[in-house]
Amino acid sequence: MAKENIHRAMGSLAYAIAVADGAIQPKEKEVILALARKELQLADSDSEWINAMFVQLENQGIGLNDAYQYAMDILEANRHDYDFDAITKDRCVSFMRKIADAFGETDYKEMSIIDRFESDITRF
Repeated sequence: MAKENIHRAMGSLAYAIAVADGAIQPKEKEVILALARKELQLADSDSEWINAMFVQLENQGIGLNDAYQYAMDILEANRHDYDFDAITKDRCVSFMRKIADAFGETDYKEMSIIDRFESDITRF
């Protein structure tokens, strides 16, 4: 799977987590991009894939479940183009956990997205 597809999927999942607890705060986007660069070890140009996906879903008013499914569809459609190895999976889960923790306590909806993702990525 091409790395940009993983980044697009992570943008969609970041959006799902951000929208899970209600309205998206402008500061959340900044924090998400900073976390993406750190947790996924991305250059600024690579983190733009995450930002673009996040902005696209936000502008379209996509809901949590649709954003999650979109991420899974991206990963599924591109599963043979890049090795989505254990290290990459761990980084993605860590990224999601840090987003959920960034603005207070992780709530049930955020945790359910992370748990679901951990379960779903075992097929890749």
